[in-house]
Amino acid sequence: MTSPSLRRSTGLYLSWIGGLCGAVVVLLGNIFPQPLPFATPEAFFVSLVEVEVFFALLVWPLFVPSLEKDGIRGLALAGPVAALVVFALPLLLIGANVSGVGAAGVVQSQALVAGLAFLGAGVASRLRGAMPWYLFAVFLLSTLPPLSRYLETQMQARAPLSSAALSPFWGAAAGGPAAWIQAALAAAAGLGLLARKGPA
Repeated sequence: MTSPSLRRSTGLYLSWIGGLCGAVVVLLGNIFPQPLPFATPEAFFVSLVEVEVFFALLVWPLFVPSLEKDGIRGLALAGPVAALVVFALPLLLIGANVSGVGAAGVVQSQALVAGLAFLGAGVASRLRGAMPWYLFAVFLLSTLPPLSRYLETQMQARAPLSSAALSPFWGAAAGGPAAWIQAALAAAAGLGLLARKGPA
């Protein structure tokens, strides 16, 4: 396995850490005229995980082609995914301590992030022509189920999609069985694509 060039891998990891540190600054820095309603100690950990989910779904796949140019292909992309999770752990452990989240919650959240990263890597590596459809599907799954849940619970309206657990962002926030199922399905799909032989 060829190591990625320092410049490309540094860009990936600095973007990852920068996004998480930016979230910490927004949550704790009190930089806006009005306090953010979600910037509470209880939501600190979940907010960091939501940033991770966003990066894994929408930013990380953009780095995959450059890593492949350096010889990191197929299942070898599990290495950068593992590095992303390891690099995020210090901030996440602080967030878990602030929010009172146990070890099981940390493991579950990182399993979901890793599963979604495998899915993004698989699509970016093997189905590059389908990336616009992938992004469209991420948008739909991230927005429509929670909107439907909001309409049902807050507006007492009957919505066509009743399961907000379909959203990866909702799964990260709610945890429980939905997060494990999402992690398993995304990881299986992504690893299946990465293990597939043949040209990208």
